[in-house]
Formats: sequence, C-alpha cells, structure tokens
Amino acid sequence: MKIDILTLFPEMFEGFKNESIIKRAIEEKKVEINTCNFRDFAKNKHKKVDDTPYGGGAGMVLMCQPIFDAAESLKKENSKIILLTPQGKTYNQKMAYELSKEEHLILICGHYEGFDERIRSICDEEISIGDYVLTGGEIPAMVLTDSVTRLLPGVIDEESHQKDSFNDNLLDYPTYTKPRNYKGMKVPEVLLSGDHKKIDDWRRNEQLKVTSEKRPDLLNNKVSLKKQGIKENKRKIYLDDVKNIKVKEIKNKKTGIYKVFKDDAISAITILNPKKITGYKLKGKSKDDKLTKILIVKPSFISKIAMKNVRKKIDILTYRFNLALSQDDDDATGRVLGEAEMLKSMIISTYANYLGMENLDKIIKNINYLVSEFVKNKTLQNSFFTSEKKEQRTR
Repeated sequence: MKIDILTLFPEMFEGFKNESIIKRAIEEKKVEINTCNFRDFAKNKHKKVDDTPYGGGAGMVLMCQPIFDAAESLKKENSKIILLTPQGKTYNQKMAYELSKEEHLILICGHYEGFDERIRSICDEEISIGDYVLTGGEIPAMVLTDSVTRLLPGVIDEESHQKDSFNDNLLDYPTYTKPRNYKGMKVPEVLLSGDHKKIDDWRRNEQLKVTSEKRPDLLNNKVSLKKQGIKENKRKIYLDDVKNIKVKEIKNKKTGIYKVFKDDAISAITILNPKKITGYKLKGKSKDDKLTKILIVKPSFISKIAMKNVRKKIDILTYRFNLALSQDDDDATGRVLGEAEMLKSMIISTYANYLGMENLDKIIKNINYLVSEFVKNKTLQNSFFTSEKKEQRTR
C-alpha cells in the first residue's frame, strides 16, 4: 500500500514514520508513506496557500489551486482521496479494515479556519476522527495511517488485530501478566486453569460485560446484536448473581406461561420490552434442570440494592483504615490503600450502570476523602512516633 499525505507541516510526520510498527512496516516494504507539502504547488509569488473568505468572517481559508494541483500530481487510477474534516463520517474499526484493502490513499490535511468548499469535489470520502476540532488534519492523518497500516498483511500477527477492540462491536477482554498477585489484586483463576474452552468463554463473557458497562451504544448496533443472536428490540442487563442465563419473554397464548432457557454464549438476561417488566416472575427450567424461576425487578430496586452493597463495602474499608491506624505496620498501610483503589475500580466496573453518575461521583469522592484522611493521620502518627523515639534516645 502507498499513502500520500498532503500537509503544510511535513516535519510533524518524521517521528511518526521512524518509530515502532510504522517504521518496521516501511522498512519491510509493507507500506510506503510519503508527505507532500502543497505549499510547493502554490503559483503566487509568496507561495501563499490561504486567503480571506468571501462574505467576510474570521480566519483564513485554504485555496483550491495548490491542493488541486498537489492531488493531481499524485493521483493514479487506483487512488482514493480522503479529506480529513470534522464534517466527515466518524472513523471506526470497520472503516479501517475497508481502507486497508485499498492500494493508494491520498490524505488531505486541512488547516486554518477551513478550506474552499470546491476542494470536496476531488475527494472520494470525508472522514472525522471524532466530534471535536483540532488545529489541523495532521493528527487525524496519523491516526488513520496507523490504524490502517497495522491491518496490512504481515505488519503484525493477524490474530492480534482479529481480537482487537471494536471487532464485532465489542470492546476487548481484560488481560493480565506476572505477578499473579499484585497489591492484593489477583489474576482470575480461570486464566490459570489451562482449560482453553473455559478461558475462551470467560473472555467472550468479559467482552460483553465490559462493552455493556462502558459502551452500551455498541450493543445497540443492529449488526452486533444480530451476530449475537439477539433481536433488535431487546436489551441486555448484567447481574452479578446470574450467570449464563438468557431469559426471553415468550408467552404461550394458551397457557400464559413464559419460557426460560440457558444460553452458554451470553452471561446476560435478555428481555423484550424492558419498560413493561416491573416485577414479573418468569417460570421455567434450564436444559440442565437447575433453574426453576427467575424474578425481573424494577431498575429502581436494583439501584437501592446496589447502593446498600456499596455502603457496606465502604463501612468495611473504614474499619480497615481504623485498624491500620492502630498498627505500626507499613505492609498493612499498603494493603488498605490497595484495597481502596480496588474498591473504586470494582464500584465503577460493577455498579456504575445501577447507581447513576451523580451517586457514583459522590461515592468515589467519599472514598478519596477517606484515603486522604487516612494518609494525613498516618503521616501525623509517624511523625509523632519519630519525635518520641528521638526524645527517648536523648534521655
């Protein structure tokens, strides 16, 4: 693949092209990345590439002629010209895969207040990397170039990018390395089991859980839901105490009984028309005859239970802080501070959906306050002990 980048600041790309995977891909001739300063194509005496906008307004606007001529000098039969602009389609992993199949990309980096509208006429596609404004298109060009280059055959292990975040509209599963236990934070036992099926199932379930908590919008995507065997008008709710159970509101017209069945693919409860589910008991049996009934409750009730559980955990943490203050033990101090960080992470990952952002923010602030008070008291305590020991030595 060949990528040509039209920019007023080619020096910005020197470090980008000479580090890490991009450098290796260039050296191994997997990709050719060139920068072209379109100021070189300006025909006026001072090599000017911008001018004031017709109709008035703030800032300067990029002119047609230098960009048209620069693009024309690079364009071939198989070229795809992309304009990097906030008005373009929002970039995602699917687009990266599609662009990685092209033979030649020409990226136009905007700058200043904007560009002459007629420049759009030479472009095949317009792309934005997000709903915010940058000083120019150079950083978006690097983002696009990096994301496409890593997908080219032979640049990285194919398995690496097949399991990337956003494949199948899911975020990546958690990963761990040595040591097994760091400050009380342990690697999940399933990853140490050697059972690859269990590990694969755990990773898939974690992908669904993480995506549900952090990016539920991805799970609302029609393609994603279809791949997971879930109809478009359904929603997933994750509960800690329910594993590998999928509940479908399928009502038998004659008997009025709802069916419940086990689904190994998803650690979720899937319900139809969630607004109507306000405390119904769904009776049935799973394939292994272990499930007899399940109760779907109001979200407000779940929120109350979540808050109650969180308060209990904070009370336990407070008790351990007080215990550590009564001990002259650095290990105990390290452990309890580690527990505080773990508790914050657990609350964010497990209870965020049920507590609401306002409650979650108050809880995290509360824990941070407890930590700061503990550290302050521990510091005062240590200084007291140090001065007392010095006094004893002088006697």
